[in-house]
Amino acid sequence: LRVPQIRIRVGEYDFSSVLEPFPFVERRAKKKVVHPKYNFFTYENDLALVKLNEPVEFKPHIAPICLPDDNDNLVGHNATITGWGRLSEGGVLPSMMQELQMPIVSNQNCTNMFLAAGRREYIPDIFMCAGFEDGGKDSCQGDSGGPIQVQREDGRWFLAGIISWGIGCGEPNLPGVSTRISKFKDWILENIRK
Repeated sequence: LRVPQIRIRVGEYDFSSVLEPFPFVERRAKKKVVHPKYNFFTYENDLALVKLNEPVEFKPHIAPICLPDDNDNLVGHNATITGWGRLSEGGVLPSMMQELQMPIVSNQNCTNMFLAAGRREYIPDIFMCAGFEDGGKDSCQGDSGGPIQVQREDGRWFLAGIISWGIGCGEPNLPGVSTRISKFKDWILENIRK
């Protein structure tokens, strides 16, 4: 099985600078596994795993993230979203990684928000929504595939979601939708052991 030339960069922060205090590390993909039920039209099961061609040494700016607990819907938690996506719809791409905090909303509230914006969207429990009714802050084009992280009470971070899709960027009642990682833990664990 030939793996496309995927390059993975970890520890990156500012694309425009080669003088960062902590340099990034780059690896190639040895193997990739796309979820077998990924639906290109609905974005259901929108996740994949990539095995690196060689290990990465953990450092202050390079660390693993925990998987979430089972069956925690996380409603009301503030999530941290990071990425290099556009700063507004159709806007510029930043050179420095951006970060923002957004509340996780229930799937029913998410559906109602979309309806209030005139959109009828199906939000099954494999999705998770984060956003503000008034809009203003959101992930945007280029953030897809990035993490939605939540901090546990013990201070450790876990991967709650992977940014999947949205309508516009930061518009009222149009929350961002991500893949809910807790629903895919068995698939993830099964595949990383192979």
